[in-house]
Amino acid sequence: MSNVATLPFLTSEEGLSRYLVEIRKFPLLSAEEEFTCAKRWRELGDRDAAYRLVTSHLRLAAKVAMKYRRYGLPIADLVSEANLGLMQAVKRFEPDRGFRLATLALWWIKASVQDYVVRSWSLVKMGTTAAQKKLFFNLRRLKNRISAFEEADMAPDQVNYVSEQLKVTSREVIEMDRRLRGDLSLNVPIGQEDTLAEWQDRLIDPSPSPERLLMDEDNNRRRLGALSEALQTLSARERAILQARVLTDEPKTLDELARQYRLSRERIRQIEQRALQRVTYAVRVRLTNAPAPTCCQ
Repeated sequence: MSNVATLPFLTSEEGLSRYLVEIRKFPLLSAEEEFTCAKRWRELGDRDAAYRLVTSHLRLAAKVAMKYRRYGLPIADLVSEANLGLMQAVKRFEPDRGFRLATLALWWIKASVQDYVVRSWSLVKMGTTAAQKKLFFNLRRLKNRISAFEEADMAPDQVNYVSEQLKVTSREVIEMDRRLRGDLSLNVPIGQEDTLAEWQDRLIDPSPSPERLLMDEDNNRRRLGALSEALQTLSARERAILQARVLTDEPKTLDELARQYRLSRERIRQIEQRALQRVTYAVRVRLTNAPAPTCCQ
């Protein structure tokens, strides 16, 4: 798709409105036009036809990307990942099957954006098992359905409901809920009227035993050590890009790093993905082979 370079691109949050205006200028395709373009792309390799298929669905990609803004990641990167998913859908679209491109594109766009979100969170904030990924993207929706308080742990019956709905364990629900909520002040008043009562008044002392504290501290030290060692297996450029994209509270965009290293955005993305895979694998190997904590033996 040689014309991809001429697609409008988003570089920052401030440029979002202008980007949305730009992509609205591309015409939507009728079913007949879409079928013809898809056939020309698949059978003749017509890049102009592929370009029309992509540009006619940029609005769909942007709409999906904006649904994931609550995870605190740069909107420019979310839109970029959504557009990459869209291009993958165009490559795989088979018009003779009888359904529209939007059906396939929606799946690929979501998959691309969700993988980016998980990659950005997984190394230091969450795991990447199927259960954790399912929880990550569905927990808030289910909590809203059962009116679970966002400021406190869910009640046992609420935890059981989510567990049954998503086919995960209760412990996984509790752990993911706490990760997504982040730190919470226990001095927050309960309700609007009962301002004298605070959340800490309803809590049972959950303090872990000294043995558990020592074990947790040892485990944390092992994880940090494994991560530090794994990062040393990367080249200086790979390590710098991974740290700028994942291991920071304010990640840089692909465009910023592309300008810094004088590479394409796609090349920066490839370096990031490869480095992340290597580090994740190295951390897993080191933790698997490391000796178990001895504090409680």
